[in-house]
Amino acid sequence: MQLVGDIGGTNARFAWLDAAGDPHTPMTLPVRDYDTIGDAMRDFMAKTDCTDLREFAVAVACPAMADTVKFTNNPWVFSKDALKAEFNLDRLVVVNDFTGLAMSVPYLGQEDLITLFDGPGRPGLPLAVVGAGTGLGVSGLLPHEGKWLPIQGEGGHVSLPAVDDLDYEIVKFLGKELDRVSAERVLSGMGIENLYRALAAIDGLDVPPKTAAEVVDGALKDHDALCLKVLDRFCLFLGGVAGDLVLTLGAFDGVFIGGGIGPRITDHMKQSGLKERMIAKGRFRDLMNDVPVRLMTAKYPALIGCAKILTA
Repeated sequence: MQLVGDIGGTNARFAWLDAAGDPHTPMTLPVRDYDTIGDAMRDFMAKTDCTDLREFAVAVACPAMADTVKFTNNPWVFSKDALKAEFNLDRLVVVNDFTGLAMSVPYLGQEDLITLFDGPGRPGLPLAVVGAGTGLGVSGLLPHEGKWLPIQGEGGHVSLPAVDDLDYEIVKFLGKELDRVSAERVLSGMGIENLYRALAAIDGLDVPPKTAAEVVDGALKDHDALCLKVLDRFCLFLGGVAGDLVLTLGAFDGVFIGGGIGPRITDHMKQSGLKERMIAKGRFRDLMNDVPVRLMTAKYPALIGCAKILTA
């Protein structure tokens, strides 16, 4: 049997592949409930009453190049060689989580996407993939001889692009607490919490800490001014990172936004300054304005991507 997985900072998702090579009966397991990836795999296999595991492709929220895989935002660590031996696998494929996510893009239907900002794009050119959740993921797809090649990198940890005076104040505030202010430090769940603290301090407000979920609810349900300011700034930073990624990859055929935060703030993103910040690239503004931006709403896209990697 072939197994696919997607492991982030909070959840581990698994699914078996059916005869057509597609994931079926996916299951989500909380990372905190297991000491190791192997423990989570065994529990999934027991719950699905299947132990005949031969091949496994897994997307992990951390660098995946070396034998030792150490997650960025969860405590798991494993060796690829040891995991392969532990389960007597014929084949093990480990990729970055957004590599798996990116690989799903060509296989998503219209029901899996929401167009935030439309544009003609440039068919035949690369695609950019970026998304905020527990952390910030970044990838891309390069067209090659009728196929797609996913990029495996750690673009979520580039330096945060500051543009206006408030951006610089935020970076200065967070820089006093952190060794370095990467994009993930504001474009993630913890990033929303960081932005809330930073903006409160900059505005001279004495407020109790809020979780990311509380900030989002405070903005969308309670229309709290500070929470709304946080989401506005979140969208601006996301637009800046997405625009830089488009220019870096030459991804003028489109940006795809994944991760768990985007679907929660879809309407806010549409009316925010995200696109304006994304296309504000000086002499390249007109070219950037043609790039469509779509939100990925599929429930298990990285599992789809891992399935395509495993069956390619």
